[in-house]
Parts: sequence; C-alpha cells; structure tokens
Amino acid sequence: MNTRILPLPLRLRLALGLACMACACGARTPETHYYQLAAPGASQRGGDTVLVLETLTADAAYDDERIVYRTTPVRLDYYQYHRWTSAPGIMVTAYLERALEASGRFRAVVRDATADAAVVLSGRVLAIEEVDRSRTEWLGRLVVELTLADARTGAALWTEQLEETEPLRQQSPEGLAGALSRAMSRIVAQTAPRIAELAERRTRVIRTMPESHPSGL
Repeated sequence: MNTRILPLPLRLRLALGLACMACACGARTPETHYYQLAAPGASQRGGDTVLVLETLTADAAYDDERIVYRTTPVRLDYYQYHRWTSAPGIMVTAYLERALEASGRFRAVVRDATADAAVVLSGRVLAIEEVDRSRTEWLGRLVVELTLADARTGAALWTEQLEETEPLRQQSPEGLAGALSRAMSRIVAQTAPRIAELAERRTRVIRTMPESHPSGL
C-alpha cells in the first residue's frame, strides 16, 4: 500500500530548519533579522503649504517590533526572529513623511508645529500583518486611519480609514515588507491629493484673516 507524504508548510520547514541549526550549533539562538518599508520615489518640488505630521499610534496587538502573521481570522502570532526596525506607528509615520514630501504637493512636511502650518495630520495603525490564506496565497494587510485637523483650532477637517492588501511576491518576511511598501504607496496616492486640497484651502483662509483674529472665529 502506497502512502503519500504531503509537503510540510513553508513556515514549518523554516522552523524545523532553524531548530536543526540550533542543535547543530549547540542550541545557539537564531539570528534576528530586521525589515522596514521601502523608501518612496524621488522627491518632486511644488506646493505652497506646510503640513505638520504627528507620530501615528498603533493598536495594542500591532504595537510591537515583532512582525505579526495570522493563519486564521481569530488567531494572531508573531515571528520571534523577524522584526520591524521600529514600532509600526513610528515606521508608518516615517514612510508618510518621506512620501508626502516626495509627492510635490507640499512646501514642507514637518514634525513640530510652526507658525505657517495650517493643518496637522495624525492617525492610527489599525493592522499591519501577514495573512496566510493558504499554503500558496500569502497577503500583506495594512489598515490605517488618518485624520487632518486645523492647526489652530484642532477641529477635524477630514478623517478616513484605509485598508489595502497586497500579495507577497515571495513567501518570507522580506516579501511581506515589499508587499506592505506597495500597499503604503497606494494609500499615499489616494490621500495626498485630498490632504493637499484641504491644506491649501485652510492656508488661504488663514492668510485672509485679520491679525486680531488668528483663530478665524
């Protein structure tokens, strides 16, 4: 009677390989590898507004440098030896800063409030993870919520929750970093025009205000 031996899942093979290496090397701890989002494209000049960007927060399950993956909708796991170079909130903020600067829609994107800044962008990372739908279909999933507020009054001008998924070109943490980079690029492409439009509109309003009423009230 022939017995068919099914191939082991890739992650299990990797884990077994690491275990074997650890045994062969006297139980030495595996090396930790670090990943980050790919840098956006080259900068373009343009724009007449200054945007203040606050550091995004991250939901508790994702506020960790360890990379998150899931194989079911209800279970969440972490890679122990594959990590982000910084916490996801900080990493996504750094990407937004570089990408919005490179968009050519703003005179400057700054991290601290300035007198000529009309709006402030803040937000949350709601999910940043690898989703393994099957042995052959792995996705990067990114969910962020962005809020644009008046720099002087704090009133919300716009808020939106954005979700993107992107197939992994290679089933590995490095492949995940690439997939999430492409997802972030699409999020910036969707939101930068709206953010710039509202920033320009608010800047024009502020410039027409009497100096005795800086809040516009």
